Amino acid sequence: MASKILDKLPLRTVLIVPFVLQIVAAVGLVGYLSFRNGQKAVNNLAGQLMNEVSLRVEQNLEVYLTTPHQINQSKLDTVKIGLLKMENLSDWEKYLWRQVQLYPYINFTSIGNKYGDYRTGEKLSNGSLMINESGQSTGFDFYSYNTNNQGDRTTVATVVKNFDIRQHTSYQDAANAGKPTWSSVYISFLEPTLILSALQPVYENDMLEGVLVTALRLDHIGRFLNNLKIGKSGQAFIIEKNGTLLATSTAEQPFRTKDNKKQLFQAETSVNPSTQATAKYLGARFGKLKEITTSHLLNFEINGKRQFVKVLPFQDGKGLDWLIVVVVPEADFTAEINTNTRTTIWLCFAALAVAVVIGIQTSKWVTNPILRLNTAAKNIAKGEWDKTVESQRSDELGELAKSFNSMAQQLQQSFETLEQRVRERTAELAVAKDKAEVANQAKSAFLANMSHELRSPLNAILGFSQLMTRSQTLSPEHQENISIISSSGEHLLTLINNVLDLSKIESGRTTLNPKKFDLYQLLNDLEDMFQLKADDKHLWLVFDHSADVPQYVETDELKLRQILINLLNNALKFTKKGGVAVTVSRQLSAKNSKQEGERVYPSKLSKNTNIAANNSEISQIICSENTSYAATNNGLGSAYSLFLHFEVKDTGPGIAANELDNLFEAFVQTQTGKDSQEGTGLGLPISRKFVELMGGEMSVSSTVGKETNFKFDIQVFAVDSSEIETTKTTRNVIALAPNQHPYRILIVDDKPLNRQLLIKLLKPLNFELREATNGEEAIKIWDIWEPHLIWMDMRMPVMDGYEATKYIKGTIKGQATAVIALTASVLEEERAVILSAGCDAFMRKPFREADIFDAMHKQIGVRYIYEDPGQANLSAIQEQDSEMTEADFVKLPDSLVADLKLAILNADMDLIESSIEQIRLKDTVTASAIANCIENFEYDKVLKLISQANSHE
Repeated sequence: MASKILDKLPLRTVLIVPFVLQIVAAVGLVGYLSFRNGQKAVNNLAGQLMNEVSLRVEQNLEVYLTTPHQINQSKLDTVKIGLLKMENLSDWEKYLWRQVQLYPYINFTSIGNKYGDYRTGEKLSNGSLMINESGQSTGFDFYSYNTNNQGDRTTVATVVKNFDIRQHTSYQDAANAGKPTWSSVYISFLEPTLILSALQPVYENDMLEGVLVTALRLDHIGRFLNNLKIGKSGQAFIIEKNGTLLATSTAEQPFRTKDNKKQLFQAETSVNPSTQATAKYLGARFGKLKEITTSHLLNFEINGKRQFVKVLPFQDGKGLDWLIVVVVPEADFTAEINTNTRTTIWLCFAALAVAVVIGIQTSKWVTNPILRLNTAAKNIAKGEWDKTVESQRSDELGELAKSFNSMAQQLQQSFETLEQRVRERTAELAVAKDKAEVANQAKSAFLANMSHELRSPLNAILGFSQLMTRSQTLSPEHQENISIISSSGEHLLTLINNVLDLSKIESGRTTLNPKKFDLYQLLNDLEDMFQLKADDKHLWLVFDHSADVPQYVETDELKLRQILINLLNNALKFTKKGGVAVTVSRQLSAKNSKQEGERVYPSKLSKNTNIAANNSEISQIICSENTSYAATNNGLGSAYSLFLHFEVKDTGPGIAANELDNLFEAFVQTQTGKDSQEGTGLGLPISRKFVELMGGEMSVSSTVGKETNFKFDIQVFAVDSSEIETTKTTRNVIALAPNQHPYRILIVDDKPLNRQLLIKLLKPLNFELREATNGEEAIKIWDIWEPHLIWMDMRMPVMDGYEATKYIKGTIKGQATAVIALTASVLEEERAVILSAGCDAFMRKPFREADIFDAMHKQIGVRYIYEDPGQANLSAIQEQDSEMTEADFVKLPDSLVADLKLAILNADMDLIESSIEQIRLKDTVTASAIANCIENFEYDKVLKLISQANSHE
């Protein structure tokens, strides 16, 4: 396959492309490795920076948080050596006053005894020193005194009533711990800072004598964090494991004021975007912050920008359990890397440009002599025999030029001899071609007229039948008659379609409509469709496919389904005992020189067949006797494909050898088929033509009295399951959705019945309707009335739909009017002609009412209220048993049950829906139950109940 592709490429391309690709690949690989190394460097640098910052913060905290306990220990030592007593706290005042001056980040140092006496030495942020007292001497009120330079009290600064240190949480926490510990973090009511107190219980003979307290200001930690250099825009903060923010390197305060009261807050509610996003990420990443017990280096994104995060647990063994968090944006490190990346890209482009220039120059040097030889060959191909190759070279190309000139002289002599024979043959072929074209034109005209004359009245028959089936006033007998008319019309439409399909095939007008679908589901649907029919005749039915058959394929699904249905219908119809087997396998060796991987749907070429050449340069073709082949440039390209082999084998009466030759002739039936009084003799010819159109062949082998085996192979394309389209269900329209302006609809058709059908369909929905009998009348109404949409029949007297549409769409006002063509033609090329005339959409007769409503929705945006049969009868269904019984079908008219069974066996969803609506007029509960089974693909359940009901009659 690769060699075939290379053979089609120009020599210059073959020389230039590999050279350019090598340069681009080399430069690109270097650029990519450089980028990857830059990324690694960023990660390493970020990790080192955050490790260094977090360790510095940890070391500072260890020193900072050790001091308060050391102060408490010095006070405890003073008690133990007897310098100060726990019973006489007055002697402590100046000791505490001096002690608080030694440490800048200590807020106060205090002592409280078991009698409730309390003394404090306190230093405010402005440098003022205070002595605080409460206890028995103050009536358990708290007094705060200003002091002079010697530590003596001067004036009262603050008085707080009813303060007993023994009731304070710090005293109780220390008593409960029985060892050095910490208080909870709280906000100072005098200072704008968070306070953390170190607590030391004092025991004598295992009896609590009091508590020593040293309060630490946490704003000093914030200042330390703020002084750290963390990249360009990084930050660090400390939080408790309950999420409370304690300190941060930003300007944000770790508390807020609400209703004149200061409050702590969670880091997730921080006003700083980075702090907030990081806290939320850690919460989502670990679930609970308490789960973070070891150091972690992480990354996440804020508004699409990557952030590096280092989280380090901090514990001091005395009750503190904090988290140190460092956040650095990746952008702080990647600016230079991005610059290098852009430089690398520009170098790639420069290298590419240089490579192309060098490649072009090299290719010219190599290919110019070859191009001169090629030009001379083309001149000779055009008949310019006097043109020769001029070459002064003595290398291999020079020898080739001499040989070419000699060959040209010999060809000229041979061509002069053949030229006369070709002219004579061409004249004969021209006459035959003219005759074939006249015959094809006559056949095309017949097809068009046949389609219009047959499908137009069928449009009225089926359309009015659909309208009457929805009537609530018809008697059951009339409803049954309408059902028979509708079924007969559908049968007649199928017969007409078969005849027209055969005519289109023979005239070469049938085209493939490839679709991606589930092949396994198609086989399962066919098995479900025919299983009950086989069960009724006590036959076995087997479907099997080999493991290498792909599940999802692309080909014409409808034609493949029709082929298998035709073959299965025949097999089950004529088989009396035994059964039918359908097998699908992968064709290992393609026939007729078709190879797997070529995306081609070849058509059969036989004798006496002319196919016009698409390439005008090929003017003369020498052919074998009575056969002419033309060059065809299909332009389909190539893609991976494969061939599937199908077999439908039955144990029926078989086909006589003398009947096999005519088996695939139209309207010809075998003796067994004639005896059955069924069929038209069109199924097998159409199936075989469809197979040939899909790039395969159909054959049959049979043994009289034993078996018959139909075989065919087709070309398909394997696809991915994600490419399979889903189908949508149709619902009956019962009214227009509210809050829509009135829609004006113009109906143009020369047949009164066709106009009346659309009027009866649309008028109940309160559309504003007008009608016209030809294009000239339609233009006059359109000009005055300005309808939103026109239903335009294309074949009418006076002025047809083509001219009327061109006139309307040729105006500015006409662009606002949607025009939908209605035609009875079955020719696919008619669609292109109609759309080129200016029509916005295309619809064939006979049409379904759902198609009419859907087209109007797409073109002018009409919205509808749909019927929901299952919802209306849900309560009735729930009241009865959850399972239907054959009794539900016994009470229904035989004709309705027969129509439903036939529709299910033929997998005709439109007919199934119509049959259910007919049954709904008799029994709404049973109809809803049947509809529910159909929606859940329980076809076999319905057919089984129908068979049981028939057996009881």
